[in-house]
Amino acid sequence: MLEKPTNKVLLSMSIPVSLGMLSTMLFQVVDTYFVGTLGAVPLTALSFASTVYFLLAGLFIGLATAISVLVGKFVGAKERQSVRITASVGLTIGFLAPLLLSLLGITLQNEIFTFLGADQEVMPHIAEYMTIMFAGFPILSMGIIAGSILRASGKVKLPEIVFGVAGIINAVLDYLFIFGKAGFPAIGIKGVALGTTISWVFILLVLLSALLKDKYLVWISSINTGVRSISKDIARFAGPSVLTQMIGPFTLIFITFLLGRQEAFAVAAYGVAGRIETLLMIGIMGVSTASTPFIAQNFGANKHLRIDEAIVFGGKAAFYLGVGLMVILLPFIKPIAGLFSNDEQIVGSTVFYFYIVGASYVFYSLYLVTAAIFNGLQMPGKSLRIMLVKTLAFTVPFAIAGSFFGVLGIFVGLSLSNVAGGLFARHEMIKDLRKVNSSLVGRSPFADIGKDIIWLLNRTKLITRD
Repeated sequence: MLEKPTNKVLLSMSIPVSLGMLSTMLFQVVDTYFVGTLGAVPLTALSFASTVYFLLAGLFIGLATAISVLVGKFVGAKERQSVRITASVGLTIGFLAPLLLSLLGITLQNEIFTFLGADQEVMPHIAEYMTIMFAGFPILSMGIIAGSILRASGKVKLPEIVFGVAGIINAVLDYLFIFGKAGFPAIGIKGVALGTTISWVFILLVLLSALLKDKYLVWISSINTGVRSISKDIARFAGPSVLTQMIGPFTLIFITFLLGRQEAFAVAAYGVAGRIETLLMIGIMGVSTASTPFIAQNFGANKHLRIDEAIVFGGKAAFYLGVGLMVILLPFIKPIAGLFSNDEQIVGSTVFYFYIVGASYVFYSLYLVTAAIFNGLQMPGKSLRIMLVKTLAFTVPFAIAGSFFGVLGIFVGLSLSNVAGGLFARHEMIKDLRKVNSSLVGRSPFADIGKDIIWLLNRTKLITRD
């Protein structure tokens, strides 16, 4: 991360990270596909349940991001003992906090989902699914944190391979448990949660073994110095980082709440759209995830030119991937949506969602990359500010205004908020670049994109000529 060409390093990190995240997100996509075969009611139940799932997963990812930033900085500064203490304290917090939240969730789940708009027909299916998921959340949290520690230390491929294998395990177990194959009982939506949780156990065991093998973990009680300081650092970064990651799931809950007041099928459609969208955004999420530890290590090593190069790479990735997604969506979204449901209303609403919101993906990608860059620069407060402005100043009011025009109005509000959020993120980045007299001040991103297009055209001519 500190020596090789920036673009090559980020590309080599982003691809395996994207593949690993793809396998992780496939947990929910595969679950949605299998539950869709059980009917509209279980599918709606899964959509309601997923709001809480993504909220807690956002908390775990936020904590993991904070820990990875510190690990990356200490690796860049060659402070080995600080890396070990950070990893050990982080995993301990990553078990205890989710354990308390899971106990609270199991106790209050009826009240939570009733508030979100779930009716008595859907509630039993939600309870079957979420009771098992709540029990597995501490395992998921530790697995996510262990993967982040390994990535921040430069071991990018192992976590992605492990998550990929876990995705396959999850898919196989879903099939066996839902439909009662190979001698297993058919337990429906409960089998989805059980298969997912077992795959999380696999992730944790393998990644913990890797950390122990490389001597990244120590018994906290055996350390006399450093624990309190590292704990404060984790808390300082984790606060804004967790809030940043949880804003997205809170938005999901809010939009589900608005849609639940419109039409019941709209909640199911939004749930399906969310799974598909997560897969579509894998590339830019991979770039964002890779950017944070890369920038953190170079920040620790005071290599500011490489940080500028990483910022350019992220901006161009946001543009190219955002445009690419729009091209993919137009011809293929209807058959893709049809894989998840046979209900015409659910499929139709899902298609309209992507026609409307997909047009804003370039700006949404820019927003995600910018937030990740600020985390790597040890500025989680700035990342949080971007997220809060997008959510409170744009998404919430735009969606509420759109709700007066029905389901499609809410989708239009989401699209406009993505555009506004991306432009605001770019504005904040330009301000900070000017403060530090960055080499990027006054440099046009369109000029960089133009150069890439000219290079591509020239390469195409050479290939055609040959």
